[in-house]
Amino acid sequence: MFSAEGYEKTYQWAVNIIKDYPNCNMLIWQVAVMLDSRRIIGQCEYPDKYDEQINSWYEMALNDKDEKIQHHAADSLFGFYLRKGNYEMAEKYLNYFSDYDPMKKLRLGQLYMEQEKTEEAYEKLENIILSEYTTLNLAFGMMITKALDNKDHKSARFLAEKMYALAGIFEMGKYNECATMFNVVVAEQNVEDTFKVIKQLLENVDTICDFQKSRLYKHIKFQDVENPYAEEMKKELIAGFQNEEDFAYMKGYKPWKKLLAKY
Repeated sequence: MFSAEGYEKTYQWAVNIIKDYPNCNMLIWQVAVMLDSRRIIGQCEYPDKYDEQINSWYEMALNDKDEKIQHHAADSLFGFYLRKGNYEMAEKYLNYFSDYDPMKKLRLGQLYMEQEKTEEAYEKLENIILSEYTTLNLAFGMMITKALDNKDHKSARFLAEKMYALAGIFEMGKYNECATMFNVVVAEQNVEDTFKVIKQLLENVDTICDFQKSRLYKHIKFQDVENPYAEEMKKELIAGFQNEEDFAYMKGYKPWKKLLAKY
């Protein structure tokens, strides 16, 4: 509750609240954030006057056993020192985050931007984008598999269409876009759509690594830009598509027979 009488009045209220609840670190962090945010938006005449006390409250929360509270406090201290231009101290508080935590990578990107380390910043942020695509792709894939197991082809197609759009937005290349619909059209035994999807897959095998050429990831240093196994992959795909049991519903469809014969 922010006092209409000004920042100092609210600050005194916060001091009293924390005295009453000295062991409630989530409350302490929340109170500190409330006071800090008002300083950031200019609702405090002498903002530096409160640095020591507010940061001491963040440090109290930082020592909590609850990792969630630790992360909140560490993120607040990171933000404080970043605003002050003390980049060494800002980076110190990122050590409270796991190297696998996307938030740590995001904050490092932010830190590098502030330090004018533009190339390093973009590389960090682009890696986050690529990693998030992988996570989202896996999540959609799991939901599609479950929908197909339940014979819910309508939901599976809906999800696959979203997955297709996602591959386009993240510039994953034509092959990866087309592959999103494969399991759905096969489960539906949709002859025309199966032909269309498989034709696109075979024609675009060499684009499977095209995301590495995308402007969206231009700061990431990929090992191989080209797919050295494109022809081998194409042969394996053809062998799978020639499985008469899995694709029995395609028998008699002339364009299908012609397509497989082409390869």
